[in-house]
Amino acid sequence: MADNPSRRHTSKTAPVDGVAMRHPDGTGCSWRGQSFAADADGVVTVPIAAAGDLIAHGFSFVGG
Repeated sequence: MADNPSRRHTSKTAPVDGVAMRHPDGTGCSWRGQSFAADADGVVTVPIAAAGDLIAHGFSFVGG
């Protein structure tokens, strides 16, 4: 089946290998040398492995 752009992930939920998180300041973050910009709602999508480190810095999970 060909890649259909209309079926690509476009919701605010995180992709399977990532997790949506938010800092109280609505800022982005960096983890292991990679930067993650926050969207207009202050949500960043980061690798699941980053979650523990980011929680320690005030980030929380965004439900979806």
